[in-house]
Amino acid sequence: MTTRRRHTLWTGWIVVTIATTGLQVVVPPRHPAAPVISYGAWVLGCLAMAAGIMIHRPARRLPWLLLLASLLSDLIGNTLLEIHLNTLGMVPFPSQSDVFWLLKYPLLATGLMLLINGLSWRRDRAGILDTLIVSVGLGLGVWLLFLRGLIAYGEMPLLTKAVSVAYPLADLLLLAAVIRFFTSPTRRSGTFWQLVLALLVLSVSHGTFIWQTSHGVFDNFTAPGFTLCGLLLGGAALHPSMSAFGGVPDHTPFGRVTARRVVLIGSACLLSPILLLMDGLLTNGRVDWLAASICCMVVFTLVVGRMVGLVRTVQDQAGQLEAMAYLDMLTGIPNRRAWEAELGRRLTIARRQGTAVTVGLIDLDLFKRYNDEHGHPAGDALLREAATAWHGQLRAEDLIARYGGEEFGVILQCGLRDAETIMERVRSVTPYQQTFSAAIARWNGDESAEQLLARIDAALYVAKHDGRDRIMVSGNPVTSLAG
Repeated sequence: MTTRRRHTLWTGWIVVTIATTGLQVVVPPRHPAAPVISYGAWVLGCLAMAAGIMIHRPARRLPWLLLLASLLSDLIGNTLLEIHLNTLGMVPFPSQSDVFWLLKYPLLATGLMLLINGLSWRRDRAGILDTLIVSVGLGLGVWLLFLRGLIAYGEMPLLTKAVSVAYPLADLLLLAAVIRFFTSPTRRSGTFWQLVLALLVLSVSHGTFIWQTSHGVFDNFTAPGFTLCGLLLGGAALHPSMSAFGGVPDHTPFGRVTARRVVLIGSACLLSPILLLMDGLLTNGRVDWLAASICCMVVFTLVVGRMVGLVRTVQDQAGQLEAMAYLDMLTGIPNRRAWEAELGRRLTIARRQGTAVTVGLIDLDLFKRYNDEHGHPAGDALLREAATAWHGQLRAEDLIARYGGEEFGVILQCGLRDAETIMERVRSVTPYQQTFSAAIARWNGDESAEQLLARIDAALYVAKHDGRDRIMVSGNPVTSLAG
């Protein structure tokens, strides 16, 4: 199917979604057609999800199959509901429908998390911590609004109480999935927004339904919300962006601190004291201090963990920047700044310990002509391969760095005789049959680094003036390979 046809199919589905949801709003909750519309919407949602999987053939099918399983689970629950109404004239609580209605929540949440790699702690620790921070704050609200009263109600049978408590926890799980979606670096496509909207509609609709039933309101005014949720999930699978959904945009770092995240985490931190204040006002000072204290301690611990992660990230990035400041980006070896700093350090050690230090400069012969004849990419390749080859001939205690352009500096922890041998090895592995001119000098123990480099630079000038392709020692030729 072409992209245009996929867009047309999805556009048609949006029209169906708006029309079906609007019809559910218009039809009164107690009208015989209301449950038919709701049931038909979930059937259509399942068919759309299955069609989207077959049409787009996503590389990661398991998450979408779990989303389809969640829709089917809800559909089975609704089917059992209709059977109870037609046979018994009523729906017992709890019933077989509740098993499938509750099952859809972990299926839905697991599919969504797998879709964005949300279950991988190592992949995005910061995002998971942000999700936990907000979820714990919302959890306090769920406890104060729903769970506290249900658990304290002693006349309710244990099974009934357990199922009643499970529903608010399931809604909290869905809200956590929404938060995880927003804290993940996944692409904000049409599929993304439909999934997020479906989760929000389902959470709000079901939370409202629980509140209604707990206050004796049994008219299902939230049916349009459930209808819209099923249709949105199906539309998410039909959207053309479905096949590529779940990927991370290029160069998008995990756990990046954005204004949205700051607002999200800040709101979660403020949520606990706000709920505590409201609880105190509504209960004439009878505050649930134990729940509030536990929630605050957990949120504080998670925030500290998040701060530690941020500090470590900053330290790691600072270390990387510092390393980059002392590395040559083309060749990957130390740059001139690193070489000069290391030269000063080693001369200080040699002065204190009386050890030998030999310093040299290497200049690739006729490098400009090589660049002009073969092009700048070839010249860059020569510099990279030469640096790698030369570095391989040095000992662990020696150092080679890019001094500038086609010039390289070496620091050898040895006397002149050993330095001559090492430089011969270095000269012999110069790639592409190229040659270099070089000069070496042993530090005399008194001169400064500037004086030492001036002496080496003068010797290098002599090597290049006398025909290149040779190594000089303080102006005295050691090897002459010209011609």
